[in-house]
Amino acid sequence: MTKPLPDFRPVTQGELRKIWAEHPEMRRLVLEVERYRRVLGEVDSLYQSAREAWRAKGGGHLVAFHRFKILLSEERNRGADD
Repeated sequence: MTKPLPDFRPVTQGELRKIWAEHPEMRRLVLEVERYRRVLGEVDSLYQSAREAWRAKGGGHLVAFHRFKILLSEERNRGADD
């Protein structure tokens, strides 16, 4: 089991841009953060497709879909500029 992370304020897009411009040695890390954010966007799109397919086949409300959507929304909004 992994140890939970301490609470911290997420890095905003503006902060990432500043790090990119002022700290060239950190660009790989900035790219990694941006990559994960884009992957989350793709996962969100796949979630939408799966949910629509489930409902089209007559499926009802699934708690797993609801929880998944909440997790995606929370994570997507963490790095938004304040």
